[in-house]
Amino acid sequence: MTRAFAYLILVSMRNRFVSQVKRIRNPRYALALLLGLGYFWMMFFNRGMRAPGGRQGLNLFAGMGASTVLPLILLLLTAYAWITGGDKYALAFTEAEVSVLFPAPISRRGLIVYKLVRSQTAVLFTSLVWSMLFRSGKGGAIGIVSYWIMLSIITLHRLGVALIFASSAEHGVRGLRRSWPAIAAFGVVATVIVNGLLGLRTSFASATGMGEMMDIAARGLSTGIVGWALYPFRVAVGPMVATTTAEWLAALGPALVLVGLHVWWVLRTDSAFEETAAAASAAQAQRIRAMRARGVSSGTVSVKAARRTVGLRPTGAPAVALLWKNVLWLSRTGQVRTLVGLPVIACVAAVGFAGGHADLEPMVAILSAIMAATVLLFGPMTMRNDLRGELRRLPMLKTLPLTGRQIILAEVASSATPTAAVQYVLIAAAILALSFASTGVPALGLRIGVLIGAPFFLLGLNLANFTIHNGMALLFPAWVRLGELGGSGVEVMGQMMLTMLATLLMLLLLLVAPAVAAGAAYFALQSLPVAAIGGAGLAGGAALCAEAYGLMAMLGSSLERLEPMQLG
Repeated sequence: MTRAFAYLILVSMRNRFVSQVKRIRNPRYALALLLGLGYFWMMFFNRGMRAPGGRQGLNLFAGMGASTVLPLILLLLTAYAWITGGDKYALAFTEAEVSVLFPAPISRRGLIVYKLVRSQTAVLFTSLVWSMLFRSGKGGAIGIVSYWIMLSIITLHRLGVALIFASSAEHGVRGLRRSWPAIAAFGVVATVIVNGLLGLRTSFASATGMGEMMDIAARGLSTGIVGWALYPFRVAVGPMVATTTAEWLAALGPALVLVGLHVWWVLRTDSAFEETAAAASAAQAQRIRAMRARGVSSGTVSVKAARRTVGLRPTGAPAVALLWKNVLWLSRTGQVRTLVGLPVIACVAAVGFAGGHADLEPMVAILSAIMAATVLLFGPMTMRNDLRGELRRLPMLKTLPLTGRQIILAEVASSATPTAAVQYVLIAAAILALSFASTGVPALGLRIGVLIGAPFFLLGLNLANFTIHNGMALLFPAWVRLGELGGSGVEVMGQMMLTMLATLLMLLLLLVAPAVAAGAAYFALQSLPVAAIGGAGLAGGAALCAEAYGLMAMLGSSLERLEPMQLG
């Protein structure tokens, strides 16, 4: 059976590699592959891009408090797995594997071993990429092993938690009784660590800088009973945060022992998981089919979520119904929670750190501003409840009583409006955090002006940004992912780079006229700061909306002329 599993895994990997090589004959994949390879060469193999002297340290995390932060992050991931019952997709197999392996005379342990070995392909690839990102050439092998250890522990733990909860679902109270040591141990660890963090509040308040705060946290979380409670998490990241070869060798042994303990735990977990694995496999297959149909990152709608709705009047503008449908889809697929998560965290941090330390409020403001910029750049890559997910349904779109311009407007607004709302809340959180700062607080008029002008500017900016992305999908459908899952590999990064560069260039061109309008409004009203900043935001946003609407009108004509056969 071992030889059969090895043959299946190796042949699957070979076939996948061959299929990706054949795709290079397509010009868009070839160009994307060249861009991806060029990016990797410049970042990891070009000596001019390295630090002075051509040598990087063994560990780029040194001095960043990684030895304190990373164990806590692993603790949060572990807590999330245990509280939510683990990732149901951790037990998922492909439809072909379910139909072939489950009826075969294969033991439960054999299926688990196959799942473990199969997951190692993704773990090894990710370890290789992370090693190139954070390690130098001489430390490459060390980096691969370090990241492989941490990622393997995370993968094994997710699988073990999923098996335990499958056991509880299969055996009821008896299944929970079998896993009570692990559940009790995690409860004790969580209680001890939370109590230890609460005990450090006085020391944090007396710290004079972020460096001293990190030192206090490192000492408090590495000594006493709290240190013992966090010991497994420090062991998991020990090789990754080692700064010298001697430290790495000393941390390697305990980390490998922890990996072995996880393997032993997963293999001995007595869980009749066939039904749970089959259900998880079916859910994963449904999710993939939905992604193929919609071209979005998460398209599974549960029965409970399907009951959530928002009232819509039976009469009104037809374009509103299309906008309503796409926004409702965000709610039913859970993407609204993802959108709301970032601004909620930023607002809670702004209020929670109020008056706590001189460095905390500016840090929250900077991180909120960075997140807002990140949403602008990468939001269109994930927020795809617009024309990019609907072009595969072009025959249905053409039957709607709408003009092409109205369809484009409704589709773009479906993505641009919630994205602009998220960015506005993030900016508001940044202003709120700066308002609590002890020094360097912006003037009240400046803060009010930003709050007044930001929504208009952000709405126009996102309408223009998403119009460009939807226009590229409409005019160049062969070069943009529509209703299919994207491939994997370097060419995917190259394709994302190509799309991002093209959209950023066009967006910069569109920002010229709004910048002139905003500058004129500011200088005309500069005697009153609130009106100057608010008017600049309103003028810039109005100019961006006008440009976006003009592009929508042109794209609407192209949509009316587009035929389904042109999409391929």
